[in-house]
Amino acid sequence: MTKQAIDLSNLSAADLEAALKEKRDQERREREARKAEYEAERHDLVMRLVKRAQELSEQLTEFKTVAVLQLDEFRKRADEYGDIRSNSKGGFSIRNANGTYKVAYERNVVSEYDERADIAEELLRDFLGDMVKKRDAQAYEVITGLLERGKKGDFNPAAVNALLKMKDKYSDQRWVKAMNLFIESFNTRLISMNVSFFKKNSMDKDVLIPLTFASIEPEVTPNTNGHEGA
Repeated sequence: MTKQAIDLSNLSAADLEAALKEKRDQERREREARKAEYEAERHDLVMRLVKRAQELSEQLTEFKTVAVLQLDEFRKRADEYGDIRSNSKGGFSIRNANGTYKVAYERNVVSEYDERADIAEELLRDFLGDMVKKRDAQAYEVITGLLERGKKGDFNPAAVNALLKMKDKYSDQRWVKAMNLFIESFNTRLISMNVSFFKKNSMDKDVLIPLTFASIEPEVTPNTNGHEGA
């Protein structure tokens, strides 16, 4: 259908201005309608996905809580059977009967010393400078080396343990008190727990069952349309 040409010569300036204004108002209304439709679609998409994410997060939280409680309880039985390494810090792994599945329980524990270790260090350095430095230079170097702190200003538990093996080396009260303070100041703190699940693949290798969002491969490949990232 051919649009009929408008004879502008028959329109007054006021009519032209009114027609132009109407056209602009119509275009504005169309833009606002498209914007409202787009924003409504965006809102609905975000709400659907976030609601589902919250549901899954709650399910994972509940599942992890149950898994940790059950594994902690099972650990008692495993200890009775000697099925856990003696140097384990609480973590262990178990398999099903034919070995096709594995559950690994990890506990991230930090070892630290409280303010009593600072007092112990002062006593030791005072004693070493006063009684050992000139009499036994080698012992002085070894012991002061064990007192060296890490980049964060913390004591090295392995070094302190090596120091405590020498606790009977001297009878000076500063030395004895420092050894006791190091023992008393030591503690471990649980900072995180994690449970991982594995299944054997066709090559008889354990493959992680992904539960973190970033580790899961979608079953479809999204069309990026030339765009990378968000």
